[in-house]
Order: sequence, then C-alpha cells, then structure tokens
Amino acid sequence: MITAHQLEVRAGARLLMENVSFRVGPGDKVGLVGRNGAGKTTLTKILSGEALPAAGSVHATGDVGYLPQDPRTGDPEVLARERILSARGLDDVVRRLRDAEADMGSDDPNVRERAMKRYSRADAELHAGGGYAAESEAAQIASSLGLEGRILTQPLRTLSGGQRRRVELARILFSGADTLILDEPTNHLDADSIVWLREFLKGHKGGLIVISHDTGLLEATVTRVLHLDANRAVIDVYNMGWRAYLQQRETDEKRRKRERVNA
Repeated sequence: MITAHQLEVRAGARLLMENVSFRVGPGDKVGLVGRNGAGKTTLTKILSGEALPAAGSVHATGDVGYLPQDPRTGDPEVLARERILSARGLDDVVRRLRDAEADMGSDDPNVRERAMKRYSRADAELHAGGGYAAESEAAQIASSLGLEGRILTQPLRTLSGGQRRRVELARILFSGADTLILDEPTNHLDADSIVWLREFLKGHKGGLIVISHDTGLLEATVTRVLHLDANRAVIDVYNMGWRAYLQQRETDEKRRKRERVNA
C-alpha cells in the first residue's frame, strides 16, 4: 500500500502539483495520466522512494517494484537470468549451483567431493526460496515478454536497450512485490507480449500504478485514474474504469470551460 499526503512536486523552480493526497491499496489498479511534462514520471520516482517531494510525505507498506522509463540498474557483467532471479535473492544460489556442477566433473576426487557438498547446500537453499518452480516461473515470465532462452544466458552489457528493459520488467513481475509502479511497461514489447502483460496485471492481487500510452492496456487493467492537470497543478481522482473516466473527464472539462467563461 502507498499513501501520499499533501505532496508538493517541483521540477526545479516549476511547480508541477501541490496539496496532492491519495492512497493505493491492495487490488487498486491506477492509471496515472496527464499531458507530457505534467510530472507523471517525477511523481512515480517519488512514490517509489527514488526521489523526494518538495513537501509532504509518502508512506509505503510492503515491497514496491518500480520500472522506470530508462532502467540502467544492475551489474553489466551479470547474466540476464541472474538479474531476474535476484528479485527474490535466488541469483547467488543458482550461480553457486552452476559452479558446483562444473566442479563435480573434475578429475580430482577431492574437488568432486567438495563440489557435491557445496551443491547440496545450494540445492537446499534453492528449495527454501521456492525451489526450481521459482526458476521455471522466472523463465516463463521472460519468455512471455519475448526474451528467448539464449538471451537469458548473456551478460546485461551485451543486450540492447529494449532487451535490458524487458529483463527489468520481467524482474519486477517475478519479484512478487506488493505494489507495482510501471512507467510505460509496453515499450519494446510485441503484440503478443502486450496481451500477456494485460492478463498478468489484471490478475495481480496487489496495488498497481501504471503510466502508459497504450489505451488498450489502460482499458483492460485500470479501475481508477489519477489525472495530473498541469494547468491547475493538481491531481483529479476518478474512482472508475478507463472508459467511464474518459466520459467524465470530457464532462468536467466542459464544465470548467463554462465556469471560466462566466468568470
């Protein structure tokens, strides 16, 4: 759960929004919308804990999985598979398993014996962390996002920007975080992967905040809308789905226009 209280958000000296308060609880699927430059990305950084507001506070309970627009995190030498597994702390144990497997083929019986003991310890840790089912789940998520098996065996530094982003998205979806904050998650995804992502997010039991230009994704997943009004420096909260929001927003804009004319 994420609670924002009396937020003031700025980009340098420019005021983006003030006195903003809202709550995202379990099961809330929120579309964060507004024109370019309204402050959507800045707000998600604050909600994820990667930046601070000019005033006000954000309180989060449970884990938060955040996908920024341009993720550049992770050791570039780490394999893509290990990067995804690191979301649940399984990357190190899988690496130790692979190293032990290699040593178990040694001609030296002492090396083989030590390797078998290391393998047993690592295998026990893997089972305690969800076992091989978790590794299979990570591979399935990666595949659904268009990451082939060969890509998962490559270091991050060898991947394209689009592949890196899909690795980070897979990592966040695999993490099991209570709240997901996704900034343009459909970037670099093909049509099949977008359809799969819609279904995944619809089934997510925790909270969701998503920025997306993909109206199909918003229509399929969103149950609430936060509209950042750059002219008024406020957030309008709509407790309704995407289509109802579009109709209500049009009505609100017409009303405000009449009020300005009358004033």
